[in-house]
Amino acid sequence: MTTASSSSSHIHLPRRAVLWLLAAGLIAAAAIGWRSLADAIQPATPAPRAAAVEPGSPEAIALIQAKIQQAPEDADGYAQLGVAWLQRVRTTGDISLYARAQEAIEAALTHDPQHSDALAARGALALALHDFTGALAWADRLTAANPYRAAAYGIRTDALVELGRYDEARTALQQMVDLRPDTESYSRISYLRELHGDIDGAREAMQMAATSAVPGTEPWLWALTHIGHLSRSQHRLDEAERAYRQVLAQRPDYPAAVAGVAYVAAARGQTDEAIAQLAPLVARLPLPEYLVLLGELYEVNGDGANAQAQYELVRVMQQLNAATGMAVDLELATFEAMHGDNAAEALVQAEAAYAVRPTIYAADTLAWAFYRNGRYADARAFSQEALRLGTRDALLHLHAGLIAQALGDDDAARQHIEQARAINPYPSPLASQQLASLLNDR
Repeated sequence: MTTASSSSSHIHLPRRAVLWLLAAGLIAAAAIGWRSLADAIQPATPAPRAAAVEPGSPEAIALIQAKIQQAPEDADGYAQLGVAWLQRVRTTGDISLYARAQEAIEAALTHDPQHSDALAARGALALALHDFTGALAWADRLTAANPYRAAAYGIRTDALVELGRYDEARTALQQMVDLRPDTESYSRISYLRELHGDIDGAREAMQMAATSAVPGTEPWLWALTHIGHLSRSQHRLDEAERAYRQVLAQRPDYPAAVAGVAYVAAARGQTDEAIAQLAPLVARLPLPEYLVLLGELYEVNGDGANAQAQYELVRVMQQLNAATGMAVDLELATFEAMHGDNAAEALVQAEAAYAVRPTIYAADTLAWAFYRNGRYADARAFSQEALRLGTRDALLHLHAGLIAQALGDDDAARQHIEQARAINPYPSPLASQQLASLLNDR
């Protein structure tokens, strides 16, 4: 078994993966969010389905519910229903369906506490609700029930990453790869490599994730979209747009690809076009990340009223997320540190979030909250922590540069600001303006 590894993430791909890497020039990207809904769920017992019925669709859910009516004591049926509701959340963004997923999963576990599909789904649900410590416990239960179930190590990997325990995450991921080299494990390899600044390795692994998925299916759409995201994060806009357009050719309303095309337009200076593309998406799917992007686009366009309207909706949506049982402390702290008016409250939120989830991005949020409160030495300490993996993220370097500037360290400020520009001169609409202004002043 063995030996192609990224020097940054030390994850060894199996020989099959090595041959694929040698056979093609592969591109990749990754992020952790929605992967936890699908990639951690690999049902051993397939749900009943008819031809052309997509998993997680209303038709598929109806078929499973009919099966349960015929066999109400069957744990398999409830587990399949729980997985289907999770898949439905993934395709619609309707997080209120988590409650239905949990009800079905718990029914399955009531009938069979060792049911591996139900345990995997419960772990995936814990990840989706940002209960990362709980997800580790569900991964342990799944491993005890079935030590060869790769999903357990996927759940463990995601949870450890989101708890900032990166070395342990690499170990868990290697176990997953050894058991099941596929879309789920390759996408996680990609994300760990991205976190460690190995962008070429991240591209290789995410393209392998796309290659191992069936073209046109949701996992394929997801992987290809994240190839676009990774290209976008490095300001490779033509590559990013090609990936997004390939997704939209298969599914014209795929939300992440629609938002990606809008971002590319904005990065090219086509702000009005970006708003025109993004506003209808936000109207039907007001996810906080889309609302923030739209708000910033309005803000750089001089439309403060519409910008503030989007930012207020972010708070509302996060309150709704919290009402479903999702832990959103870090997400709210990051938003308030970046966009809020109350710097002191943002710092309180950032410190509390970091205490629970000491990731590099939580460290960056805390660094920026300290900066906004004039505590520049504290800000630098956490900014350095945010950069400790070597992540090629322009926003991390922009923050580090501004903190160094506030401390009077002009050499460090210049190095970080130039590094941010080299990585991506358009990390976000507002950050790009700030970065351009800093570069013009030098």
